[in-house]
Parts: sequence; C-alpha cells; structure tokens
Amino acid sequence: MRIRLLSARRTGEDLAAGRISAADQSLYLNASFLIWIIPAYLFLFPAPRTLDPDFFWTLWLVELAIVVVCCSVGIGYCLRNCRVDPARNFLVDFSCLNAPVSLTTLAIVWGAYYVLEIALRLAGVESPRLYDVARMVASVAAVGVVFLRIARHMRRVSLLRKPTAFA
Repeated sequence: MRIRLLSARRTGEDLAAGRISAADQSLYLNASFLIWIIPAYLFLFPAPRTLDPDFFWTLWLVELAIVVVCCSVGIGYCLRNCRVDPARNFLVDFSCLNAPVSLTTLAIVWGAYYVLEIALRLAGVESPRLYDVARMVASVAAVGVVFLRIARHMRRVSLLRKPTAFA
C-alpha cells in the first residue's frame, strides 16, 4: 500500500478498514515530522522582522503560550474524538492523519500568509510589526487548524469503524 499525503479522508478510510500496515504507519510518522521540519529549516515559515526587542519577545512569548495551549488542548480534543478503542487506535490514527492534514493545512495557511504579504507590499505597507503579527496569527492558526482537522477525521474514522457507537 502507498501512503496518501494529500488526502486525510482516504487515509481515514484506510485506517478504519485496517489497511495501513506498521511499515506504512512509520512512513506516515516520518512524513509528519518532515512536513513540519523541512519548511522550518528552509525558512518557508518566515522569521520575525521587527528590530524592537520588547515587541519581538512579547509577541514570541504570546505565540509560544498559544501554541502550547493549542497542542495541549488539541491532543485531548483528538483523543476524545477517537471513540473506538482509543488505547489501541489513538496513536496510530493521530500519527497517520497528522501527515496529510499538516501538509494541506500548512500549504494553505502559509500560502495565504504569503499572498497577504504580497498584497501588503503592493499596497505600500512596510510595517515590520504588522508582518510579525500576521506571521504569529498564521503560525497559531496552522497549529490550531491541524488539531481541529485531525479530531474531525478521528471522529469520522470512529464512525467508519463502528457506526452503531454513536447511535
């Protein structure tokens, strides 16, 4: 079987049907790490622009706090949406769904950020603080949306596994 990096829906169907082998699970997990690491190391996630250290550190700490909360709450939310034998399915489902969800979400969120950046430049806006706030919003949105989407797909996988579980 091949992994499906562009379709969380099909990945979910494969999970529900038990068609994802341990080797494929490891590929999904590797892909998840690479999907987040490669753009960061290639500087596709933009660096802050402000030269004001007080603004930079305040914004950075706010972003960090929000991302930590999103991750903590998001993992719990995903677990609650894994409703069929979570002790057995949660980590596998989460790991496999994380890759396609992250890939598509990051592409859309950061694509939208760069479109906004180009529009601001064309409009003559050159405010490093505005760019940094937009960057923070995109960063936080990417993390939050990934967890929301994974949870939605985990619920769907649970429904596919055991349709009577939610009647």
